[in-house]
Amino acid sequence: MLSDSIRLPYTVIRGYAVPVVTLDLFHNHAHTAAMAYVDSGALYSIFKSDLAERLNLDFTSGTRVPVKGLDGIQIPVYLHRVGLQIADFQISATIGFSDQLGVGFNLLGRHSIFNQLQFCFNDRDGEITITRLDS
Repeated sequence: MLSDSIRLPYTVIRGYAVPVVTLDLFHNHAHTAAMAYVDSGALYSIFKSDLAERLNLDFTSGTRVPVKGLDGIQIPVYLHRVGLQIADFQISATIGFSDQLGVGFNLLGRHSIFNQLQFCFNDRDGEITITRLDS
């Protein structure tokens, strides 16, 4: 069953409108803002390690999982449970941090997020609709 929804415009990066959202990460009493590409093809959400440092997390203390990128190169990702807020939606999610993220942006992937929030991509109108899924 679906609940609250919000529409957000795509972000224009280098002349292209892409599904990048601004979000906040929380851990204990620390929080930081970030931007992330909503990637329905990514299993894990992966953020740059400097964001973990801003949350006072030793990112390598998390559960280590190997992740292979589109380029075929495997990188270490360390999973941590954090609070995450996108627009009005605040959830708890397991996300990864890596100091070897080869792309120039953070990724918001499926694991522990897409079962709480539904993402509907509208490329024609350049917007993404985010809906909280009832538990």
